[in-house]
Amino acid sequence: MMPDHFDLLHLILLALVLVAGVAAAVPGLQARRRAVREQAGNDAVRDAIIEYFRRSGVTVAAACMRLPGSSRLTAVIESEPMKRFRLSHIIEMTLRDHVRKTCGLELDKVYWRFPIKEATQATHASEAEGKEPNGDDYINEGLEHYKYIPKMEATELSWEHFEQATATVQPAKPEGGPADDAQK
Repeated sequence: MMPDHFDLLHLILLALVLVAGVAAAVPGLQARRRAVREQAGNDAVRDAIIEYFRRSGVTVAAACMRLPGSSRLTAVIESEPMKRFRLSHIIEMTLRDHVRKTCGLELDKVYWRFPIKEATQATHASEAEGKEPNGDDYINEGLEHYKYIPKMEATELSWEHFEQATATVQPAKPEGGPADDAQK
């Protein structure tokens, strides 16, 4: 009789160990499934952002992420500097609508990055096009009007010259003040 009782005790202990193991594994499996589901959502939003800009003829790199424990999505978009991105806040509004419609997810924040070309790449590219190697064309366009601003020169003058110049300048009288009222 003793051997049967001993086998039954082993079976009960084995069952308890299996139940405890399954109970310990379930939260880990749920967390893993949640992480896979979140990553799939992040990838879907990234693909929707890239497709949104591709339709308008712009190539961008994008990434989407969530802070741990948060359901809010944050997107990072990298593109060449372009005039059309000057009003990026307007683009963000339509981009959020696009992501909401295509993915069913809310885009919380959008960060933009416009890297400037490295000097060597810009030099080789501009030489191939026959342009000056000044770097980014968009930045150069913004600085173009500064070429035509007249340059200021400063020279030293004697104290006598300063006194003559200030003596010929009459101080301006304030209009409508108490002095004007007394003269009337």
